[in-house]
Amino acid sequence: MSYEPGLLRPEVPVALVPLRRLPHLLRRRATGLSGPEFARAQRVTVGWAVLPPAVTLLGVLVPDVRTAALGCAVLLGLLVLARAVLLVVFERLQHRYEPRWLAERTAALRGHEFPVLRCSVRYDATPGLSRVYDLTSGDQVGRLLDRRARERASGTHARATLEFVCATSGHEQVLAVAEVRRELAELELLTVRPDGAQARVRFPRARYLPLPEAGRRPARRAYWELAGPVLVSAAGAGDREGASGPPVSAR
Repeated sequence: MSYEPGLLRPEVPVALVPLRRLPHLLRRRATGLSGPEFARAQRVTVGWAVLPPAVTLLGVLVPDVRTAALGCAVLLGLLVLARAVLLVVFERLQHRYEPRWLAERTAALRGHEFPVLRCSVRYDATPGLSRVYDLTSGDQVGRLLDRRARERASGTHARATLEFVCATSGHEQVLAVAEVRRELAELELLTVRPDGAQARVRFPRARYLPLPEAGRRPARRAYWELAGPVLVSAAGAGDREGASGPPVSAR
């Protein structure tokens, strides 16, 4: 099993607005930003702002170094002021860029198909048990389709859980298992794959949203919201004569 590389994971770091070479170098050297950590950078700037008055006071108390101290204080003050102005400018650019970045990530998320590991449907009569359907088998997909049709006709609501492969929330491309739950009647099953081919799931209305943090804007991280339809590409329903039923597992 393989997973396509990329920032399609439950939680992702928000990228800084791309800049040309000189502004990029200025942002990196003058502000120290490698990500949208503007709150931290502003706290550092406030700490630096203490230095000019402290050096000025040293010059007043020690006459021998007064000229050098005052010159140093002026230079430090200009550097602090320049850093503060640059942070304001880059933060505004980040505010404008963030919605576009989220839209691009959302488009990639909506178009991506994740490998499905397991599909299970809970029993209504026995809440602790669920039936597992092999979505690589046309027989079992057919049984699942029949069950979904019965539920849609009767108005019953069994809960389906799809477990699929994604990447972890860290920087490394490490595989993890995520899950999404829907009423079985809500699942869209597309029998378009040959028997034995791994099933895939897609979320055409999913989106990435900025992760809320008190006092922090622009956002440093974003998370996915797998809302809306769930489209599952599974094996085509074949001849079900004599097929064995799907296994039962405790959940």
